[in-house]
Amino acid sequence: MRWLAPALIILIGIGQGYPLYGTNGLVNSTIYGAFKEPFIPGDINAGKNVKLYVDLSLGITQTEAKRIVRADYILMDMNDKAYRMRADYSKELQPGRSLIGFLVPQEAIPKNFIIKPLENLGDQFIIDFDEVTNASNNVTNFVYYGVIGSKINSNRKSIKLDVAVTNNASKNLPINAKNFTLVDQWNWRYLSQEYDNSGQSGFPAVELRPNQTVRATLIFDDLSPLSRPVNLVYNYSKNDSIVLDIDTEGGLRQGPSLSGNCQGCGGSGGLPPDTTLSGSIKETKARLAKVREAL
Repeated sequence: MRWLAPALIILIGIGQGYPLYGTNGLVNSTIYGAFKEPFIPGDINAGKNVKLYVDLSLGITQTEAKRIVRADYILMDMNDKAYRMRADYSKELQPGRSLIGFLVPQEAIPKNFIIKPLENLGDQFIIDFDEVTNASNNVTNFVYYGVIGSKINSNRKSIKLDVAVTNNASKNLPINAKNFTLVDQWNWRYLSQEYDNSGQSGFPAVELRPNQTVRATLIFDDLSPLSRPVNLVYNYSKNDSIVLDIDTEGGLRQGPSLSGNCQGCGGSGGLPPDTTLSGSIKETKARLAKVREAL
């Protein structure tokens, strides 16, 4: 497949920022990803709030310790608003590996993740999320906020993505769901749909005025269960195409080897380099003072 767009722009997606690592010197944590799940129609939160899940591992860095670490968690968004973990949304996947759930507004963008170890295992510490993926062709700004829902059946996959488009031109910009294409790892293209298979609406047909922004959900139904989203494209095969790399499995960050120094952390938890450890802990303490004011 050829890409012939002169104005083609490719941005590395936030998915490639994972895993993320953090530690307080006694406890280390790895965040493998985050995703949102919408509420079903009729729920009091539907259309207003979503469940946001953080997939993480937590463990002891000491070789002689072999136990599960318990902690409280707080999520901070880009507006510095704090959300406490919801035990009813959270789930332990395996010893040391969990999905931590939060109730957040559907437009919330994660900024910081605060981990407060229990049982006298040191100070709380922060892990920063990467910035959202965005790109521009000088006429249009295209922003990808992440997955807002996905489902896999035995013979079909569906996925919903949270995006925003801004019109930077001096004239109106007509736009609809057909302007967006999802490309998998084999370069197979799936076109966005206005409605999903259950009748829920996705990206609307609108005409953006200059400097106007629309934020909406892209719906991709009837994907192969084997397809992995790699690129999200605005105006595929046109001169003003914008391509965002949203591959969650390509170019993952590699944490330094622990050489057996992480016991009971549910796998290769990972730590930042020793040369940056003390500095990152000092920086975390300073930033936590600001966080406490928001709670």
